[in-house]
Amino acid sequence: MLPILQLGPLALRTPLLLTLLGLYLGISLAERRLPKGSLSISQLNSLVFPGLGSGLIAARLLFAWQHWAIFASTPLSLFSLDPGLLDPWAGLTVGVFAMLIYGQRQQLSLWSSLDALTPLLAVWGVFLSLALFASGAMYGMPTELPWGLELWGAKRHPVALYQAIAALIILIAFWRRWGQSRYPGQLFLQFTLATAASVFLVETWRAHSPLLLGGIRAVQAAAWLVMAICFWLLNSRAKPIV
Repeated sequence: MLPILQLGPLALRTPLLLTLLGLYLGISLAERRLPKGSLSISQLNSLVFPGLGSGLIAARLLFAWQHWAIFASTPLSLFSLDPGLLDPWAGLTVGVFAMLIYGQRQQLSLWSSLDALTPLLAVWGVFLSLALFASGAMYGMPTELPWGLELWGAKRHPVALYQAIAALIILIAFWRRWGQSRYPGQLFLQFTLATAASVFLVETWRAHSPLLLGGIRAVQAAAWLVMAICFWLLNSRAKPIV
């Protein structure tokens, strides 16, 4: 864990630095890999920033709802710059929906817009997971494995690092596929499917995961739902090969 990066007299919040770096690199890659005939760079940027603002607000509010006792005693924590006090998946979900609503009002193609945003989401997923790892906010169950990390009085699975590795593998796997979809939306749906599968797997080792009735992990249930929707959409949108 490295919550603070000390550079001489300058103390930087490592999670915030990683989050901003991932955002910058993700936007840069998305601008370079825009599918032909989809969006312009200005249209891409006009989608990103409303989605970013909405996603950050949602991520903080849902995290505060899950940890209400902490925020009730220190209400100003709602305005903290610490990315460890965010629910990343809630923020990502709300942010994407906000971008879709904005794009619809601007009469942008839905599926082309999602494909254009996929490189940004892929890069940012890696850095956001690293930010969570640096902050220590996302931690795993106790383990005796040699790569376990000492955290909160026990040797634990580094689940945020697992998620970062999975996100990096997905990014590398899709690197050559930018702009090579057979139909609009294929790239985004395949990326979302792979990401949901990785989240489902990593959640197995996460400590204090929210549970539904019957002891089912809420995040895994949501991942199953996302995967099912992606499979259905990929099947319904696929064009027969001539």
